[in-house]
Amino acid sequence: MAVVSDRVAERAAEDFGRSAPRIVSALERLAVTPGADPERVHAAVLLSGRGDLTLFEDALEHARDDWRDLLDRAALAGPDWRERLDAELGLQ
Repeated sequence: MAVVSDRVAERAAEDFGRSAPRIVSALERLAVTPGADPERVHAAVLLSGRGDLTLFEDALEHARDDWRDLLDRAALAGPDWRERLDAELGLQ
């Protein structure tokens, strides 16, 4: 379990409004495989949710099963994932 980055938390607030604390809490409880970038996995779940709680819950469940497939769904699977993350969340 990893702490959500500031920019993921900010995007959660933008996308989910008053539900953002619940979203951030759910992301922080998500077990991330050692060696995986937690921000990348958190962002994949968040972006796949597209501001919809039902879609977010589906993405979260998918991440628990196999987060690598979720990276593809969020367009964060390619070699340019860092640039894509910066484009979606802003620069660190």
